[in-house]
Amino acid sequence: MKEWNSANPGYAGWQHYSDTNAWATDTLNRLKAWGFTTVGGWSDFQTLRSCRDANLAFAPVLHIGASAGAPWWDMWDQKTVERMDQVAREAILPLRDDPRLIGYYTDNEIGWWNAILFEKTLQQAPTSGQRQRLIKLLRETYRNDWSALMADFETAPVVESWAELERHGLLYLRPGANGMKVARQFLGVLAERYYSLIHEIVRKYDRRALILLDRFPTFYYPEVVRACAPYVDAVSCNLNATWNDGSFPRFYLETLHALSGKPLIVGEFYMAARENLSGNKNTHGSYPVVVTQKERASGFRNTVELLLKTPYVVGADWFQYYDEPTHGRFDGENFNFGLVDIYGRPYEAITSSAATFDLRGTKEHPPHTRPDAAQGVPPAPRKPFERFEPTLALKQWDRERGFVKPASEYPLADLYVCWDKKAIYLGLCAQDVVEDVFYRGKTVLASDRAEWVVTVAGLNKTLRGRVGAGMEPVFDEPSVRAINLSGLNGNVRNIVGLELPAKLFGKERFKASDTVGFTSTFFTHCRAYRMEWNGTFRLRGK
Repeated sequence: MKEWNSANPGYAGWQHYSDTNAWATDTLNRLKAWGFTTVGGWSDFQTLRSCRDANLAFAPVLHIGASAGAPWWDMWDQKTVERMDQVAREAILPLRDDPRLIGYYTDNEIGWWNAILFEKTLQQAPTSGQRQRLIKLLRETYRNDWSALMADFETAPVVESWAELERHGLLYLRPGANGMKVARQFLGVLAERYYSLIHEIVRKYDRRALILLDRFPTFYYPEVVRACAPYVDAVSCNLNATWNDGSFPRFYLETLHALSGKPLIVGEFYMAARENLSGNKNTHGSYPVVVTQKERASGFRNTVELLLKTPYVVGADWFQYYDEPTHGRFDGENFNFGLVDIYGRPYEAITSSAATFDLRGTKEHPPHTRPDAAQGVPPAPRKPFERFEPTLALKQWDRERGFVKPASEYPLADLYVCWDKKAIYLGLCAQDVVEDVFYRGKTVLASDRAEWVVTVAGLNKTLRGRVGAGMEPVFDEPSVRAINLSGLNGNVRNIVGLELPAKLFGKERFKASDTVGFTSTFFTHCRAYRMEWNGTFRLRGK
């Protein structure tokens, strides 16, 4: 609270309060008046706990793995395990007897980046237990057949035998091959080790509080989610709304819950406005931004309502109490995320909106059935692909009534459909993690890009396209118009729009009450995950 830079002003409680107790008392009173019941993961727990009537629950971030180098360093090295134990002990012992403690976030946004973990493991010494387990998995998968391994991977520097690989050398995916399958298997091995260690260590020092996972950063690998399930009490994730109205794809929480079988906690959600009191430009990051504080409050409310209506979501923390400094925090992030500005002045639109929620009543209301395209395909907006850019692409579509139920059990994408007289429009919003570190030349070739296949019912017409990895979409049917928003590494969203002209369906034009049928199959990067949608749908009028 005492750090302050006049050239880059930020929130400083000492400027407005006589001491930390006065700050804590006023801050807690504000939060309770605004309807908040918990204190988020990054809070000043020691100061808030000492305040009289500090009855808001809390869940700190322990940083057990990050402080010890896990999962990047050898998690079978006793030194790594001892450091994880030390970090947990020092963080847990002062807190564990506090009745306001809900539980612990073990880390924050580890991410489980598969390519980097694969590379980091191979860079470890031959004595590394982590590296040895990777080599063992490779030997088992390829049955000690070196040529089979080389069909899926390339080496650098050149390695020519298993014996050499056991001593040194890195492996990179061979484009167009199947190496991703074993890379994902190894990710599951690492996740199982991390979560089993976390469970053992946390329970050593606290047998009461909940273990709340490591706050996935708005994406997750299914292998990691499955591995965590036996060792945690709830699965936590941070939620970066896909659209700046505060909404997000259905698959994100539904699949996360289906994979884990656990209740979910949203560790962070947020919304920013260009119109703000702190001078935040909201430019250093890809977060949802609107124009006015009124729109920001509307987006906040929309997110909370969606979470309240999701029965397996048991909590959500807003990020954050005050705005980031005018010109950005230590890493440049410069967003109007606060309930108050850098001078401590509340944003009344969002705080009054929070205060009016009937949290208990809404949560206890029977789950509602969300509409979908089975009840009829809604009309398209006037310009379906207008402003095809982050947080706006597909925003104007009726993504509730146009939602196509997946045929796949654990989808990592939503499919939407709408229509006008000249075309059927398909919109895809997928999680597609494309890491260039997997490749020796850090180049993703077309053969490994995500693939979208659409078959029009009754016409034996199959359309195939490559999308994702930050490149232009390419489809094999000239009459199809495609538009794509995607990227590499940290940019894990793959949003695609397709315009399928009426002639592909054997029609000159569409009208309400017409029926259309199609099958849609989507393969993510390197065909790591497959999902499918199909059906026959009636076109609805306005």
